[in-house]
Amino acid sequence: MALVIFALIGIAGFTMLDQVLRTQRLTDGRLERLAEMQRAMHMLTLDFSQARGASLTLQADAKGSVVALRRNAADAAGGAVALQYFLRDDVLTRDVATASGAALAQQPLLRGVTGVDWKFYEPGAGWGAVWPPVNRTVLPGQPVPNPQAVAITITLDINGTALRRVVLLPGEAH
Repeated sequence: MALVIFALIGIAGFTMLDQVLRTQRLTDGRLERLAEMQRAMHMLTLDFSQARGASLTLQADAKGSVVALRRNAADAAGGAVALQYFLRDDVLTRDVATASGAALAQQPLLRGVTGVDWKFYEPGAGWGAVWPPVNRTVLPGQPVPNPQAVAITITLDINGTALRRVVLLPGEAH
């Protein structure tokens, strides 16, 4: 009889341990996903908060929108850095190149992305989906200055969850 009771206690203990380990794996996976989302949003914020001059364009390719950003931060060689954000398959990717176009790195930022939507804020005109705006008039030879803010909405494959970040761009000297 004591052997049966000991076996039942052992099975109950094993079942509890298995459940605890399964819960820990799920929690670890969720924490890793949350950290990945935080890193991606932090990188976007850093990049856009350093945009200077007329450095921002939104382009479209066969796979969707591509945002190109020339950041006036020094790379290892001391030149400006050109950044582009792509949605490749289901991964939001950040491409880093020198200002002349020589590739430096391709960084996957966030996996499980089903859509990316960019918006650009211009005082007096509001939020728009294209930058530079088609109807924007500037003096000949003058570039279109950056918008005042950029908003990115990233749709994830987790029940259509959307992440949104609005970044104020540095003010332009006029």
